[in-house]
Amino acid sequence: MVRKKITKWIDGDSGVFTDGTKFRLTNVRAPEKNKSGGTKATKVASGMSGRSKGFVTVKQVGKDRYGRALVEMSNKDGSINKRLREKGYKNKGR
Repeated sequence: MVRKKITKWIDGDSGVFTDGTKFRLTNVRAPEKNKSGGTKATKVASGMSGRSKGFVTVKQVGKDRYGRALVEMSNKDGSINKRLREKGYKNKGR
């Protein structure tokens, strides 16, 4: 587990850390930012990480086909992956 800071969220399930590493949350499926519900999903994810000033604890579990780090992310409130799934951003067959 490593502590990192998020530079920006690209959409509700992916973003960039301050070291330039692009990441994707495991087992979370959120709409792209330009799709219906995408802006809301991005704000939800950003709000969760923002409660700890963008600092999160990260466990990398692999890489996706685009070279992004697949991560499980948490902060003082618990797993961000789990909380996003509970809000309905779940894997749909992927």
